[in-house]
Parts: sequence; C-alpha cells; structure tokens
Amino acid sequence: MSGSADREFVNSLAKGLNLLMCFTKDRPVWSLTEMARANGMNLPTARRYLYTFTKLGFMVKDETSRTFQLTSKVMQLGGWVFESMGLRDRLMPFMKSIRNEMDVTTHCAVLEGIQIVAVERILSSDVVNIDLSAGSRLPIHATSLGKAIVAFMDHKEQKKIAALLEFNQLTPHTITDVKSFLRDLKTTRSRGYAVADQELNIGLKTLAIPIFNKKGQVEASFGVSFPLSRTQEPGFEDLLMERLFEVKNKA
Repeated sequence: MSGSADREFVNSLAKGLNLLMCFTKDRPVWSLTEMARANGMNLPTARRYLYTFTKLGFMVKDETSRTFQLTSKVMQLGGWVFESMGLRDRLMPFMKSIRNEMDVTTHCAVLEGIQIVAVERILSSDVVNIDLSAGSRLPIHATSLGKAIVAFMDHKEQKKIAALLEFNQLTPHTITDVKSFLRDLKTTRSRGYAVADQELNIGLKTLAIPIFNKKGQVEASFGVSFPLSRTQEPGFEDLLMERLFEVKNKA
C-alpha cells in the first residue's frame, strides 16, 4: 500500500527523512534550492524542513554560502542500531583474531536497501586500504561484502535487488550488467564465499562470507581485504579461507 493511500502513513515525516538521506559522503553540502529540487518540494516547504532540522541541531547553516550540512548529532539516529543488533560484539573477536594473525583488514556489514552499510572495520598495516568507517555505504555489485549477502538470499529477492542496481563501473574489473552479476552470485553461493578482485579499487582484493541468524537467514557479511600482491605469498589465501570458514561456522 502506498503512502498516499495508507491513513497511518505520516507523509511529512517521510519527506523529512528523505531530505536527510540526501546528505552523503560524496555530497555533504546542499543549498536550499538544490534540496528543494532534489526532493520535489517548493522553496517555502524545503526552507521549513531545513530550518527545523537546524533548530534541532541535526544541521548547520553556513550564512556566507547559504548552504546546509549535517552535524555529528545525526550519529545518534543510527549508532545505537548497530549496537542493538549485537552483530559488532559477536564478530569483533573474529575480526581482531584474523587481523592480528594475518595482517589483513577485516570488515563486517549489513544490507540496507540496495547498498551495503559497514558496521565495523579493523585496519591492517598495509597502505592499500579503502577509506571506510562505520556507517559508510558501498555498492553491492562491486564488493564481496555485498555479494556475500545477496548470494544467499531468496532467488526472487536477488533478482529484485539486481534490477534496481545501477552497475556503475568503478574499475575495469567491475561487473557492469545484471546477467554477469547474477552469474557471480550463483558462483558465490556454490563455493560458499564471495570475491571482489579489484572491482572496487585497483590493487585491492576482498573475500567475504555470509553470516546467518538463528533462523538460517543471511543477516550480514564478514570480509577481509588485502593488496593484490599478497596473493603471491605461498598458502596465504588458503589459510585465509580456512579462517573465514571458521567464522562462518562459529559466528
């Protein structure tokens, strides 16, 4: 049932939340006119929303440039969600152990809509690393973290998500079409883990496994990333996969 037909749906709240979601790492600053246009609002309506968020402390206005950006207060809206899930605490011992033993960056993430949201990350000592922190969003099609989740979902859900993806080409190795993506998911599901070989960043390889809840449904992913040069180390990837499958069986 759509919001316009649902008498319980608070349309003004939905508009406000959609406005907040416009602020991203790639686009952290907006003007009133830009915000109104992006959200299909007239200027007076957009101005009231921005004024309200500013008064509540979720935004700050630069009077010189007349632009708006979010404040750290917005972290209160999402930080507790990750903590309440218990996922971070559950996976942290494995993240620390693998990071310390093999000096690879470890990650865990969840699916939100058609993006991956990083829950936690522990950096290796390598200089080749993704600029990623808790709450960062990543594309599903170019990440092992994303593919590890979607590959173990219901096939109908897989196709629904695949149909919504834009398949932006981030490197020459990125998957750029639905058929290739679904084929990759099939391979991922068959072998039990996902691979993204320079699909997000040149020189970086990542591996990830699905994490299941008590009902046997995939709820998150656990992954590692490392410079491509490390694949030349004898037995490196074999040992790494042993550690990942241990996490898959114990987490």
